[in-house]
Amino acid sequence: MDVTALTAAFVIATVLSAFWLWAVTRWSASATPFVDLFLTAGLCAGLALLPGMGLVLAAIFMALLTTRVSGTDTWPAVVMVVGSAVIWLAAKVLLLGWL
Repeated sequence: MDVTALTAAFVIATVLSAFWLWAVTRWSASATPFVDLFLTAGLCAGLALLPGMGLVLAAIFMALLTTRVSGTDTWPAVVMVVGSAVIWLAAKVLLLGWL
C-alpha cells in the first residue's frame, strides 16, 4: 500500500468532510464550533479508510458524534452522514482504488 496515497486520501477526506459538516450546520442554523466538526471529520475519515467495514463503522460514529456535538435534529445528522459517506467512498475509490 502506498503511504502517500493513503495520506492524501485521509487529508482530502478530512478537509472535505469538515467543510460539508460546517455547511450543513450553517444551513440548519446550529452553532457548532468548527474545531469540533474538524475533529469529528478527521476521526471518521480515518475510520472510513479502513478496509472492509470501515465505511459502516465511520457512518455509525459520525451519526453518534454529530448528534452529540451539534445538538441538531435528526435530519441534519442524516444529511451529514450521507454526504460524508459519499466523500469517503470517493476518496477510497478514486485515490486508493479499492473499497
